[in-house]
Amino acid sequence: MTSRIVTHGGGPHMDDLISVCIVLAMDNDVECVERRPVEPEEIADPAVWVLDQGGVHDPGKRNFDHHQFPAGTRRCTLSLLAEYFGLKKDLDEMVWFRTLVLDDTLGAIKTAGELDCSATLLKGLMRGPLNEFILSRFEQAKKLDSNSELIKFLSEIGTYIVTDIRNKKERLQLIREKAEFAEVNGLNVLFFMEDVPDPKLSISTYLKKAGKNAAVLVVKNTRESGWSLSRISDHPRVDFRRIEGANDVLFVHANGFVAKTRRIEKPAIISLLETAIV
Repeated sequence: MTSRIVTHGGGPHMDDLISVCIVLAMDNDVECVERRPVEPEEIADPAVWVLDQGGVHDPGKRNFDHHQFPAGTRRCTLSLLAEYFGLKKDLDEMVWFRTLVLDDTLGAIKTAGELDCSATLLKGLMRGPLNEFILSRFEQAKKLDSNSELIKFLSEIGTYIVTDIRNKKERLQLIREKAEFAEVNGLNVLFFMEDVPDPKLSISTYLKKAGKNAAVLVVKNTRESGWSLSRISDHPRVDFRRIEGANDVLFVHANGFVAKTRRIEKPAIISLLETAIV
């Protein structure tokens, strides 16, 4: 069954734009995206995805509006779609998603208060040149058919979001299987002596879910043979400048939060960390 997306016209925001991206990624039968007021009969038509307008939340008929919810409700079109597609639990781990949901439901000032930053900073981060460029292109397009370059691009963004969630799940499971801990000078060090793709991207999530803590992460150096030693959460007792110039140390950042070594054995790494951790 072919379908289409109808979302509101006027100035778009990142939450409704990304909502469109996710629907395009999850429904291969979408033949067009239209930016205009929805018609009453379209709200009753399950072949029409009605996003961010219409005053109805009815997933069975693909209606995803939130403006009819009581003030203070922290659910918007983006989060409603995430719930519908079973993505919300994973997206809630991502700061950008939580920020968009808060901004769309509470407004910039309250969102900034919850994130402990200024509203000016929040708006500046959310309105960078890439976001503004994509939003302006989307605003200019009143109707996009399935062959348009923009709709293909938006679909790729949605596919990236969904695929990234799946990749993070797989990486997190691999991290659970491969993680090794050692205590050095009273602090936990997390080792991945076997190759785990981009473990740094999921370390904070892993530690949180596992109820553990660590001050140093040791992983494979992705640029050359050897190991990368990095400080977790900027722990004050860890400074790799203390091992600068030591045998097998190839690089130490000027601020002391990361170091690179040759491919040495684990006992040799621990020996270096005994000096780096005080």
